[in-house]
Amino acid sequence: MDPGDQVMEAQAPRRFEFDYNAGGQPDPRVLAYLAEVAAGCRGNASSLHTTGRRARGRLEEARERVAAALGVPAASVVFVSGGTEANNLVVLGHGDLSRPVLLAPSEHASVLAPAAHRGAVEWAVDATGSAVVTPPPDPVGLVCLVHGQSEVGTLQPIAAAGALARALGVPFHVDASQTLGRCALDEVVATADTITLSTHKAGGVVGSGVLIDRSERRSPLLHGGGQQRDRRPGTEPVALCLATALAVELAVAETASRATAMRRARDAFLDALDLATSPGVHRVTPAHSLPNTVMLRFDDVTDGRQLLPALDLAGIDASHGSACSSGAPTPPAILRAIGFDDAASRRCVRFSFSPTSDARYAADGGHLLCAALSRLRTS
Repeated sequence: MDPGDQVMEAQAPRRFEFDYNAGGQPDPRVLAYLAEVAAGCRGNASSLHTTGRRARGRLEEARERVAAALGVPAASVVFVSGGTEANNLVVLGHGDLSRPVLLAPSEHASVLAPAAHRGAVEWAVDATGSAVVTPPPDPVGLVCLVHGQSEVGTLQPIAAAGALARALGVPFHVDASQTLGRCALDEVVATADTITLSTHKAGGVVGSGVLIDRSERRSPLLHGGGQQRDRRPGTEPVALCLATALAVELAVAETASRATAMRRARDAFLDALDLATSPGVHRVTPAHSLPNTVMLRFDDVTDGRQLLPALDLAGIDASHGSACSSGAPTPPAILRAIGFDDAASRRCVRFSFSPTSDARYAADGGHLLCAALSRLRTS
């Protein structure tokens, strides 16, 4: 490293990365494995020659490993580029496409936006952001419910929504992008016909994800090639699929320990803020939520638009909500749904912690947040 770069690095303020729900660093074990297998995964898995057949064998190995980790049939595992693609594949291709989607405003934009093209019927949500599962007034073609809401962090009533979907005779889709490696997926796997997993939020590499597809009523979005049983045509990146399989295996095996580490970091952060004595700071996230997530509302900040820039300058990575919509001029849909107006929504900030955010690090970030808020209140 150049000496000048060393000085700049030494002078750089310490950063507190509290935006893990937007994506974290890949697990070093996954990166090392990707580098290892990439050298030996030559050839196209659809080719019939020896090199192609070897690639096909490794691809099917990856599929079987994901299936074994989750307890699903290997034939249901579809490798995709991430959660957005998986959700679009389901919402625009599953169930009776002539009928709307039944969902809640708690969904990610990658469910809400394609549902708007098809037509949507919305459940209400309660004050915690949890969907109030009730039968729709008219027939629907698909039921969707996110497992862990990405902004407020509310865990949703999966069993109730799944039971309703079965009663209606339509497929049930669960977006588990935020819960892989954080919450047990047993209920989701037992209930849903299709499941979205975003592995880059659980130690995987950006550009990778998994769709579990056990539905029999589907129309593919892409055509040509016929790969992955025509559900997602295109040449499969075999090495990336193997790395994705390892990320899923590790996330499932380590769910309990990761959740404990994340919860300790979140609690240490909140203890440093001391909400009981902090004027104007309110917790939006309910108790039944993702273990790593807390959204706070800062009522005594005059202009909520100053919050994120001020935190960024102080060295804190945080967000108003989903990174996919963080640049949008309107607040997250879930905040409007639970009754916040635009001004109150702009005063809400989501903090989300990784499995490597230890309690001391999180507490230091909480103390820094207190200092930044003091400056905002007096400016």
